[in-house]
Amino acid sequence: MELENDLREFLSKGNQLEYDISCAEPGQIGLYHLDELKPGVVWIYPESDDGYYEIPAVDLTSKNDHYAPEYLLLWLPNEKMYGAWDCDHLVLTVFPETTWKEIVKNPLPYINAQWEDGGEVYEPTHYPLKPGCPYDKEC
Repeated sequence: MELENDLREFLSKGNQLEYDISCAEPGQIGLYHLDELKPGVVWIYPESDDGYYEIPAVDLTSKNDHYAPEYLLLWLPNEKMYGAWDCDHLVLTVFPETTWKEIVKNPLPYINAQWEDGGEVYEPTHYPLKPGCPYDKEC
């Protein structure tokens, strides 16, 4: 799996992000160890059409006490960029040009991005629109 070298080194040591938990909407998040990472997908809704997009992603967050931890922070291997996924609204926020070193230095803007409108909303220009819903429910 292709990852940024700084991320690979950080996770291989079992490191965790350090920040003021009281300033983070989700509180403390846990990160996977490098050996635990696996490819997955996140789903996002289009702005005007029915259906959804399926975007390859690597989940970096292993635990959280307040929210579902899946993809609170993620790596997009095709785009080679970090992001955060809002699983309730199927919105993917991305951080173009951001390195793992920048996230480690100041994690809060990235951890809080989906609640505080940080980053940019991802536009899936090179993924096909899939019909239906990604979940077993009506959209």
